[in-house]
Amino acid sequence: MSRRTSAIAAALSLLPIGQPLLLGTLGITTATTAVVLQQTPAIAQDASAVARIAKAITVRIEGATQGSGVLVKQEGNRYTVLTAWHVVSGNRPGEEVGIYTSDGNEHQLEQGSIQRLGEVDMAVLSFSSGSAYEVAEVGDVKKVKHDQPIYVAGFPLNNSQNLRYETGEVVANAEVGIDQGYQLLYDNETVAGMSGGVLLNADGDLVGLHGRGEKDEQASSGELVMKTGVNQGVPITYYNLFASGAPVVVAKNTATTADDYLAQAKASQSRKGREQTVIKLTTQALALRSSVEGYFLRAYAKYDLRDYQEAIADYTKTIEIHPQNTVSYNNRGNAKQKLKDHQGAIADFNKAIAIDPQNHTAYTNRGSAKDDLGDYQGAIADYNKAIAINPQDDAAYNNRGNAKQKLKDHQGAISDYSKAIAINPQNAISYTNRGNTKDDLGDYQGAIADFNKAIEIKPDSANAYNNRGNAKDDLGDHQGAIADYNKAIEINPQDAVSHANRGIAKELVGDLKGACADWRKASSLGVQVVASWVRKQCQ
Repeated sequence: MSRRTSAIAAALSLLPIGQPLLLGTLGITTATTAVVLQQTPAIAQDASAVARIAKAITVRIEGATQGSGVLVKQEGNRYTVLTAWHVVSGNRPGEEVGIYTSDGNEHQLEQGSIQRLGEVDMAVLSFSSGSAYEVAEVGDVKKVKHDQPIYVAGFPLNNSQNLRYETGEVVANAEVGIDQGYQLLYDNETVAGMSGGVLLNADGDLVGLHGRGEKDEQASSGELVMKTGVNQGVPITYYNLFASGAPVVVAKNTATTADDYLAQAKASQSRKGREQTVIKLTTQALALRSSVEGYFLRAYAKYDLRDYQEAIADYTKTIEIHPQNTVSYNNRGNAKQKLKDHQGAIADFNKAIAIDPQNHTAYTNRGSAKDDLGDYQGAIADYNKAIAINPQDDAAYNNRGNAKQKLKDHQGAISDYSKAIAINPQNAISYTNRGNTKDDLGDYQGAIADFNKAIEIKPDSANAYNNRGNAKDDLGDHQGAIADYNKAIEINPQDAVSHANRGIAKELVGDLKGACADWRKASSLGVQVVASWVRKQCQ
């Protein structure tokens, strides 16, 4: 029997064994001079006209951090750029910052010109140029309403020479103060590097700056939980205050509208331990206005609290409102997977893939569900598809490695774990899994090196401590093994596997009384496999 049990996308599950073998856990992860067409930008009539405006006024910023910005003012040869504070906050005095305009020309930052606007994620900086560039027309952000079109543009890190432009809708325009000023919510697709980019209304007017986007989240159990898809931006209100010489402060401190509650919930969602707050705020928002985002944020919080049935109910609500919501299908599938409804999970992942055949996340998660059903070849086929769509999907490589490991393709598994680590050097789960495979091959020192790295990245990984203990025990270092099992149990007192393993190590050093106590504890936690050991040796 394998020394480890499979914990691919579910809680710990142990297989019966007939002799005192060490147990372990297997993780899964889951631009010539620009011609000024007119003194102020033309009023846009469609998305392409807004795109032209975005191209003319958006700049790329390269300094300590790469980001985007917007030309908001011209005084003679001096131009003022508005950007996100976090794009320029890392620049030290005297450091050069390159500002690239629509014609591709680079302009150097005017030293000492960087100023943060109050306590929000906005800053201004300046440069001088003899060339003529268009500047933004500032719009009335108070007229921005939920479900209205909004446009975001910026320069992505992975393709910084080309402006990325995305259409979307407003989710909320809050008036209540939010940390960093993130009062605008919108569902446009964004990527890293677009921070500080423009938020334009349907007329091409500047109504805010893009501040923060989202990525998929790789849970410790291995599934990829797709986030809300809601971005956070700072309304132009704060720049207007700054430009007028008024204090850059928020005017409203108490939430009263659905938009206010949603923005507060979104701000809380990014903080661990605030799940109940998110549930309360979204419930207040939903009482005022039904919305996909309200139900989604609440479902996400319930999922984090392991209230999977209630999360499923809320994801179902989002699907009723928006039947083509692939994110909700994906996440509902994950919740079903947690409840061991593998077929129901696969049905949801199938639906997500049918709506969006390029959804690599859904392929990765469907592979996990197939793996749980013992269909390892089917799982590998799904991981292959996910990797073909997104060669940077480290979770798919990791999970494919797990499936190969179960098929006894140890070298293939190690290759996949190594690829996952190359893509994401902070992938502690893949280090743990590679260590497990090395341990199976008798490379105990190599295994320990991988467990050491996993612990360095994630010091609270009980799995890594438990499995390092296994490798030390295999090398005859029983006391070292006991120390690691102690640490695993300190992190997770309900870790039945580590209790069982510590009992084995204690028996090997002659501490039968301590061994029996650990085995009884493991048995009380559901590891019935040790009951026979207790009966035979702990009379």
